Amino acid sequence: MVDAVTGFVLNKIGGYLINEVLALMGVKDDLEELKTELTCIHGYLKDVEAREREDEVSKEWTKLVLDIAYDIEDVLDTYFLKLEERSLRRGLLRLTNKIGKKRDAYNIVEDIRTLKRRILDITRKRETFGIGSFNEPRGENITNVRVRQLRRAPPVDQEELVVGLEDDVKILLVKLLSDNEKDKSYIISIFGMGGLGKTALARKLYNSGDVKRRFDCRAWTYVSQEYKTRDILIRIIRSLGIVSAEEMEKIKMFEEDEELEVYLYGLLEGKNYMVVVDDVWDPDAWESLKRALPCDHRGSKVIITTRIRAIAEGVEGTVYAHKLRFLTFEESWTLFERKAFSNIEKVDEDLQRTGKEMVKKCGGLPLAIVVLSGLLSRKRTNEWHEVCASLWRRLKDNSIHISTVFDLSFKEMRHELKLCFLYFSVFPEDYEIKVEKLIHLLVAEGFIQEDEEMMMEDVARCYIDELVDRSLVKAERIERGKVMSCRIHDLLRDLAIKKAKELNFVNVYNEKQHSSDICRREVVHHLMNDYYLCDRRVNKRMRSFLFIGERRGFGYVNTTNLKLKLLRVLNMEGLLFVSKNISNTLPDVIGELIHLRYLGIADTYVSILPASISNLRFLQTLDASGNDPFQYTTDLSKLTSLRHVIGKFVGECLIGEGVNLQTLRSISSYSWSKLNHELLRNLQDLEIYDHSKWVDQRRVPLNFVSFSKPKNLRVLKLEMRNFKLSSESRTTIGLVDVNFPSLESLTLVGTTLEENSMPALQKLPRLEDLVLKDCNYSGVKIMSISAQGFGRLKNLEMSMERRGHGLDELRIEEEAMPSLIKLTVKGRLELTKLMIPDRLKAFVRRN
Repeated sequence: MVDAVTGFVLNKIGGYLINEVLALMGVKDDLEELKTELTCIHGYLKDVEAREREDEVSKEWTKLVLDIAYDIEDVLDTYFLKLEERSLRRGLLRLTNKIGKKRDAYNIVEDIRTLKRRILDITRKRETFGIGSFNEPRGENITNVRVRQLRRAPPVDQEELVVGLEDDVKILLVKLLSDNEKDKSYIISIFGMGGLGKTALARKLYNSGDVKRRFDCRAWTYVSQEYKTRDILIRIIRSLGIVSAEEMEKIKMFEEDEELEVYLYGLLEGKNYMVVVDDVWDPDAWESLKRALPCDHRGSKVIITTRIRAIAEGVEGTVYAHKLRFLTFEESWTLFERKAFSNIEKVDEDLQRTGKEMVKKCGGLPLAIVVLSGLLSRKRTNEWHEVCASLWRRLKDNSIHISTVFDLSFKEMRHELKLCFLYFSVFPEDYEIKVEKLIHLLVAEGFIQEDEEMMMEDVARCYIDELVDRSLVKAERIERGKVMSCRIHDLLRDLAIKKAKELNFVNVYNEKQHSSDICRREVVHHLMNDYYLCDRRVNKRMRSFLFIGERRGFGYVNTTNLKLKLLRVLNMEGLLFVSKNISNTLPDVIGELIHLRYLGIADTYVSILPASISNLRFLQTLDASGNDPFQYTTDLSKLTSLRHVIGKFVGECLIGEGVNLQTLRSISSYSWSKLNHELLRNLQDLEIYDHSKWVDQRRVPLNFVSFSKPKNLRVLKLEMRNFKLSSESRTTIGLVDVNFPSLESLTLVGTTLEENSMPALQKLPRLEDLVLKDCNYSGVKIMSISAQGFGRLKNLEMSMERRGHGLDELRIEEEAMPSLIKLTVKGRLELTKLMIPDRLKAFVRRN
């Protein structure tokens, strides 16, 4: 496991030797020798990892290796921090640079030679104690097949697997949908041990079409072991989907839980609702919730999942307690073979026999079975016996435990994938993780290496897909064939936390675990302590500092505690800054964090960036989503490493060349008109937003021509009231298949459609998602989609909510949109005639 850290540090040394060779001329040879020694140790660590059981000597030796790997990283980063600081000096301070550079060069020479002596001493200890001198089988040489594995098919959008739960679904659906007066079960509790599929069963019921039609509204919330009643209530209110974003912000300001209870009660009163409360550990959690859920005998239902029988049977009210059983062998085998044999053309009797021997030892626990099948699905057939032999040596109580299968899967991962998995220990329990944000964090941390054929973000996405493929991570939401959000099962999260602690990978601050003086990463979950930063020790070694989770009330950051010069990742989402400056201005101290790669200031009310942000020339991601619009000029022109800019920059936004830019959400039409579109060759995600309150002269008329230059554009959203699709842009519209070869998602908000644009738009070769929201159809009477149009389209949403600007008729020919799975038509439907094929009527959602 330590090989993950040493591999990361080796890549970092290599990067410095390639990119900073002039600055390292005085120690280049020493650093090369240090790298060679560490490379040898990295190889021995793989052998140590391959052993069935580590002895105590090996454990102590790996701790020494871990310490020196972290110290190498500290020495290099500190040295280059000083070089960067000197390069930013002006005036008389520049005169001291020559002396300072000599002193820094002398210090790094001494530091690296000290590290060399330490690493040679570690090598002698290995030889003295015979560490690594054994012949255990080693995992597949993954380096040789890296590209092939990364290019495996991504997860497909599929229904929740409920093998062995079919009867449970039928029984519980009857309970949920029954109108029988004698069956007054208000609460349905599902209980059983971890890994049996309680959440999968609850989600199957929650997403049932019959359930959606039966209840006026539905909500899902999780509780877990560490919870706050306030957070649970807010999640239910948000999940109902009937409260606006502006109203949600007001609700978050409620100081007392009782105010939230009264508000939720008012929302649900008189409605036929269904609420799922997932993963309850504490009986008090239900006691605090039930006051907010009206029980007025209108057929409303509450589903509770828990591992604890006393909770399942002890909640007040009319309860039906449903115990989940273990799978039978036949059911276990069905679940196993779906995944394990997915990449094997011919399954012979020997392979089936080996597989069945392992499945029997899983004891019918679904989680152990899916992780085992995920491991074997990536193995060649002649390696199955090796996995089986390893499992037999690790049996506990004559059965395969989830931790056993996980260890085998984890040991064979390459170090980049191990680091990606360990990063899941950063997030709170049951937290829905946005994959886009996770990818940006992994790239900023330096865990992802450039690939000759793919950008780092695509490599990171492939790693996440692999973790899903191994059944170590659960895909929560999939759009356009991509995992958009994911979760990790709490049992697997516990294992990730355990390994992260062994590596000193991250320190999670809470009431029991306070700040660390040595850990390079620290994370605070909002539900723990909002006032964490008011008084704390400063760990100068820190590389990553994150606040994650749902905000409750106001959390405050004392900016004097942000002087962490080696920071690469800073995520302050949901906090407020305590400073003498205006409250909506990001503090100047941010400009001193010149190593920063990721700056997250979402939901912080910041709408002005200081001039000092120009110092962050390594910054890759700026996430200011959820804040008020940036109405003044935002100068990002010197941030040449920017890859992702997220926020609402309605004032002028200066981007510079933007050759590395992949995400730009969102800027005004005026700012877009000032950019050199030819240079945006890597741009994939673009949003143009003209704020309704912004002065009219700042709005620039645009047509599709201006968006056709970035040929890699995948997602385009235009929220512009003055944007028109008309005959003036017919040349561009008529050639959309040429001008937009990569476009997968197109959203037009408030657009004026002066003619039927569907014949042109349906030519887009890769389009899977088309949203026409609140558009003006006054110039169009009939909108038609012809046969074979939109060959890949999966989602079509059209809303006609503006009075007098609706559509008279929507025609869809019989063979149009063969891949469609969702069709939503909103607005004044009594004025719109729908002529669509029978096969699509089941998909229509008239919201």
